[in-house]
Amino acid sequence: MSLQSMIRKARLASGLVLMAFVTCHLANLALGLSSLAAVELWEPVLMGLWLGAPGKILLAGAALVHAALGLYALAARRSLVLGASDIVQLCLGLLVPPLLVNHVLAIGGTGQMVQQFQVSYGLILAIYWVYSPLYAFQQLLVVVVVWIHGALGIYGWLVLKPVWTRIGGIILPILFAVPILALLGFAEAGKEVIARLQDDPEWQAAIIANIRRMISVKTPIYALQAQVLAAYAAAAAVALAILASRILRARLRPVAITFDGDVVAHGRHGLSILEFSRLNGIAHAHVCSGRGRCGTCRVVVEQGAPMLSPMRHGERATLARIHAGADVRLACQARVLGPGVVVARLLPAYVDAAAARAPDEWSTGNAGLEAGQ
Repeated sequence: MSLQSMIRKARLASGLVLMAFVTCHLANLALGLSSLAAVELWEPVLMGLWLGAPGKILLAGAALVHAALGLYALAARRSLVLGASDIVQLCLGLLVPPLLVNHVLAIGGTGQMVQQFQVSYGLILAIYWVYSPLYAFQQLLVVVVVWIHGALGIYGWLVLKPVWTRIGGIILPILFAVPILALLGFAEAGKEVIARLQDDPEWQAAIIANIRRMISVKTPIYALQAQVLAAYAAAAAVALAILASRILRARLRPVAITFDGDVVAHGRHGLSILEFSRLNGIAHAHVCSGRGRCGTCRVVVEQGAPMLSPMRHGERATLARIHAGADVRLACQARVLGPGVVVARLLPAYVDAAAARAPDEWSTGNAGLEAGQ
């Protein structure tokens, strides 16, 4: 297995762990539609895996791995030519750590520093609905950002698989329903918390005592938060600097390739064939957005095969799965390292995920005229 393949698998695995945690958390919160008691009753069931030391270590490790690999993927890019969904997912992914760090450190950090501190959904809802409602807006934003980022990742991973035709009708409604039900549960449980704070002095006193414990360690928590945000900002800046340096260096080595015999695309050394297409406005199928999974961007290399980057394990596996010929490459994986490359697109640009799930059903003839130029 190649390094790139291992990185992709690690990123997917860490993302699935994080999505599993978020799903459990939101499902627990959705029970607020019934009552706050239901939320707290089901917490050991839905969140039990994440409350113990092994679960916390798994979750923290997944978060660090996913964030680090996300920044690595940004630094490893050769251009900023992205589709709409990729732009959304990239921007949301970069926003997740700074939006989450305050909540994670306020709860987890206080629990580590103050032995008497007792966290509960009631406490968190009381803070958000009564004592510090501005944090509620931040958490609503976090839910939206995290869920959309994760949902796009899961959809992009599963939609290319043949099993999607059987499970897509279940997965898509769940992806829409979970955050909506969680937000409704958040609102209903919040109403109950407000009423209970007014009617139950003993419960109110317990909530206030826990809030005071959080306030007592506010200074070190804020200091730690600043350090984490500074480290993340520095890592993001390094990733962006590497990306900018790569783009600027490549601009000094312009390259041109020819599509379908007569369409010339200009770009720079090291870009993939697909990036040449997108930079020059040439319609080109790429269902998986250039991740080497779908095979829809495949091209026949008519001239200049030695001028392309060597084939890696992931590309080889995808081409084998779709029964491609020996002269076929994935446009998203084959990087242009020299002049004189001539290729022909094999699928029309309008193909969707069905072409990835059932590649044998699509013609492999030249699709240049169908695809639009």
